[in-house]
Amino acid sequence: MSDVEGGGAESTAGRWPEASRRTHFAQERTLLAWWRTGIGVSAVALGIGGLVPKLSGLPRERFILLGVGYGVLAIIFVVGGSLRDRTSREAISRNDFVPLSPKVVTWISIYTCLLIIGTVACFI
Repeated sequence: MSDVEGGGAESTAGRWPEASRRTHFAQERTLLAWWRTGIGVSAVALGIGGLVPKLSGLPRERFILLGVGYGVLAIIFVVGGSLRDRTSREAISRNDFVPLSPKVVTWISIYTCLLIIGTVACFI
C-alpha cells in the first residue's frame, strides 16, 4: 500500500500517474500530427507559390512571397513538432507534463492569420 492510500504524510499532489504504453503511443501520434500538418502546409506552399499564378493569370510575384511564407510555416510545424516531441518525451520519462508555451501558440496563430489575410488579399 502506498503512502497516499495508507494516509501517509507524503503528498503526491500534482504528480501524474506513471506513463503507460498508451501515453507513449499518444505522444508518437501527436508528433505524426505535427509532421502531417507540416506536409499539408508544404503542399499549400507549392500550390500558392507555383500552381495558382499559372492558373489564375495574376502576377506571380505576390504568390511567390506567400508560397515562401507557407513554406516557413511548414518548417515551423515539422521542426516545432520535433522539438515539442523531445520536450514531451523528457517530461514523460520524469513522470511529468510540460504544456506547450502560450507564447508559441500565440506567435504561430498570428503568423498563420497573417498568411491567411495575405492570401485573401492576393485574390482581391
